[in-house]
Amino acid sequence: MSNENFMKKASVIFILLCMLGKNVLSQCITAGPIIGAVTDSSANLLFLTDVYTTGFIKISNVPILLDGGNINQDANSNNSMLINFKGIDTSNKVNLFKFDFLLPNTTYHYLVSYGNSEKTGSFKTFPKSNTTSNFTFTFGSCSENFRDDSVFIEMQKHHPDLFLHLGDWTYPDHAYYPGLPTQNNHRFFVANPEQIKESFLIRYNLPNMKNLLSTTPVDYVFDDEDGIWDDFSKHSYCDLQLINGKTVMKEIPFPDSLRDNLLTSYHTYFPGYVNREQPKEAYHSFVYGNTEVFFLDTRSTRSPNSEVFHQNKKGVWKFKASASHQILDSTQLNWLLNGLKNSKADWKIIVSGTSFNKDYKKILDICLLKAAQNRYLPNKLTGIYVAAAMSAMWFSYPATQGKLINFCHDNKIKNVFVCSGDVHTSSIDDGKHSGFPEIVSANLGQENTKLASIVKNDLRLNLWNQGGQGIGNKNFNDAFGKVEVMGKDSVRLSCIDKYGTTICNYTLKDGFIPKKYNIKRHSKITFGQKLRAVKNAVKIAVHHK
Repeated sequence: MSNENFMKKASVIFILLCMLGKNVLSQCITAGPIIGAVTDSSANLLFLTDVYTTGFIKISNVPILLDGGNINQDANSNNSMLINFKGIDTSNKVNLFKFDFLLPNTTYHYLVSYGNSEKTGSFKTFPKSNTTSNFTFTFGSCSENFRDDSVFIEMQKHHPDLFLHLGDWTYPDHAYYPGLPTQNNHRFFVANPEQIKESFLIRYNLPNMKNLLSTTPVDYVFDDEDGIWDDFSKHSYCDLQLINGKTVMKEIPFPDSLRDNLLTSYHTYFPGYVNREQPKEAYHSFVYGNTEVFFLDTRSTRSPNSEVFHQNKKGVWKFKASASHQILDSTQLNWLLNGLKNSKADWKIIVSGTSFNKDYKKILDICLLKAAQNRYLPNKLTGIYVAAAMSAMWFSYPATQGKLINFCHDNKIKNVFVCSGDVHTSSIDDGKHSGFPEIVSANLGQENTKLASIVKNDLRLNLWNQGGQGIGNKNFNDAFGKVEVMGKDSVRLSCIDKYGTTICNYTLKDGFIPKKYNIKRHSKITFGQKLRAVKNAVKIAVHHK
């Protein structure tokens, strides 16, 4: 956009009038600003405030403040735009602005003045869609609010163009935050508007993450701990308990209003992308140069986890998933399949809060061995309990997973890979076991389950053949995923810990197409593996409980 057009657009904005009232000391920004929904020409800016007043936003393609804190006079030239506004007079006090006049591949600086608060930051717009690009993004999941968040100090050193949070962001469904006691159990926190707002205030004010977000656009979709208790589905959540040595699975229904509240709050408090086909849903896609990202909601449209488990007359648990057992409902799945088929991007990324690896089914088969089902583990759980906890993953929904993999195989859709979270550890597979190449990073600030290590070193199943935490190392530190897109040639996937150590990496070359998926054959375990499993299944960890 030319400077002349920029000024024409700026001329329609009101001149700054910021009359502060008597309560000036309490008029401040309580969270943010953060930038989301970035494209090659637009971005959203959101912040939360404590009272209703007036303010302004200045945005410029040159720094607004100099290193010493003084105003940069160049930012007062025709490179800048000034937007005056009145704070949103609503109970949630959310201020959301959309900039739709931006230039592609350009760094913008902003200053937000509101009452007695001034906040500065920057972000970079995306290159034009379907143009060959080199860029880097980081991602991860599972960040408990009271744990050390220093992983974001290291992440910022990598200067990501984008950060993706895959969910379990401060665990607002927990009954208690240290230092911030709650009056009631948070299991249904989405029923309480104040608790919903509180959850976003805490997310946006994590000390080190806040610094990252001041210079990095963010995208996010909730996972189970951000929703209606652990392992929720579309209409219920799985209440999993071990009572007198017996595993009890119950699906507890909840009113549809809770899911509606979750989705409404997501669009209210997060400046994210909106799916034009399904604007009320959380799943969406966006294009960055020659890469398209499909960010899924793997929780709020799924079938109940526990419906795949059945006991026979002898009390032995069996696993059977019907064709109707879906991790994505038909609307979301069809949206994804059509998007992948029609995408013009060289690289297609499926972002899933839930781990995708199809060969995790082997672990479930081990847990369901008669010798393991009711055997007590060191954490005082049983094999069937662990199997039930793992059933939240994609492998437990073979109809959906098989249809997705085979659709890409049959239509020769190449260069699809998965970024996933939830399992509290980090690892990479080249697609042999996962179905698609997959990088999982799920311990931004959470105790490590050591799951990848246990599977490889104790059960001797090589499900993450490009490495991970505890595979050839003893690194169980907090970590994040890093993805470097190098034009059309390749994509570099890396898991990096909070001290800057690369745990594992893998370069995905252009041309990958998944192999045909066979539900009945893919999960077979050998006789030797069964023998080892009887001895070692007791070491399998479970991250949920």
